[in-house]
Amino acid sequence: MPSLSYRLLAPTALSALLMACWFYSVAAAFQYQPGLIRQGEVWRLLTGHWVHVDHWHLVFNLVGIWLVWLWNGPGFGPGRWLLTALVCSLAISVGLYLFDPEVAWYRGFSGVLFGLFAAGSVMLIKEHPLLALAGLVAAAAKLLVDTVGWVELGVGLVTDFQVIHQAHLYGFLSGLGLGLFFRGFDSH
Repeated sequence: MPSLSYRLLAPTALSALLMACWFYSVAAAFQYQPGLIRQGEVWRLLTGHWVHVDHWHLVFNLVGIWLVWLWNGPGFGPGRWLLTALVCSLAISVGLYLFDPEVAWYRGFSGVLFGLFAAGSVMLIKEHPLLALAGLVAAAAKLLVDTVGWVELGVGLVTDFQVIHQAHLYGFLSGLGLGLFFRGFDSH
């Protein structure tokens, strides 16, 4: 079994990245903006997920990183965790760019968290099938509630910005796909 410090590498690195972006105030240069992406600022497809609207937004995403890691990270491996974060970031941005042109800008890591949760839950199915499936069903239910607009769960408690629920959906779907890919790769 890998050491604890090795297993903590991914959530620590992601947390440090998000905090560095906050402390160095790079949000304007990094946020997802399709108009600027079309002008060649393609880094925004990735970096828009590293910056946040306000400090509460950052805090919630930092807590989310560690909660998702506790859910599935220790058995997932830091390399796959970081790869999943990268792929989900790009998938979310491409999804927003292609299917949601009305989204003028975006900041935040929560869509990536949905992807990490989905991928990790798929990886947990072999060892903890009921727990993994319950997690996937709960996340899918949250996405459905948000998409239909019945209630904004957790929004507006301490922040005042519009959540881009499509980012959560694209993150979840890309994470689900990656989790299935990893499971298939591991079975060969």
